[in-house]
Amino acid sequence: MIRKSISTIFFTLAVITFLFPITVSAASESNQMAYVDSQRIVDESVAGQSALSQLEEFKKQNEKELTERAREIAEKEEELRKKKFALSPEAQEKIEETIRRKNIDLKRFKEDKEMEMKELYFKHLNKIKEEIVQIVQQLGQEKNYLMILNKDDSVLYVNPASDITNQIIEIYDKKISEGSKK
Repeated sequence: MIRKSISTIFFTLAVITFLFPITVSAASESNQMAYVDSQRIVDESVAGQSALSQLEEFKKQNEKELTERAREIAEKEEELRKKKFALSPEAQEKIEETIRRKNIDLKRFKEDKEMEMKELYFKHLNKIKEEIVQIVQQLGQEKNYLMILNKDDSVLYVNPASDITNQIIEIYDKKISEGSKK
């Protein structure tokens, strides 16, 4: 119900905007609108690729640790299976307790690393977002755009000629490379 209402509102706004275009005062030189594809910026910019690479490295390191811990549990389970009838009940219980503790530790480790991964992702993403917003605002003022939209935020239609994502990536990469030289 709510989703249908929101869709109706967006459709109505799109129709109104199309039928009654925004007029700009004579003082403004341009009434151009543009958009950026923020996901492409993350995927294609130097800083975005660096962040994604760091996240991938973090993931690989954690997968090694997870694999090692799972292997240890499997070895203990195999040991228990092979020696089950030869062990005293106390020894058997001790191995079972070790397996339970290792499984709990593995689960906690996995949850902790997933949380760290999310925090790292959002840390990088927020930094990139802040830098991109500054660049977009600066370019918007320089080029006198009426509005610059983010493609990912409910834009129903955009003419591909209005896409300034490549310009933003180029400016951002240049800014990052100049910053690394300092």
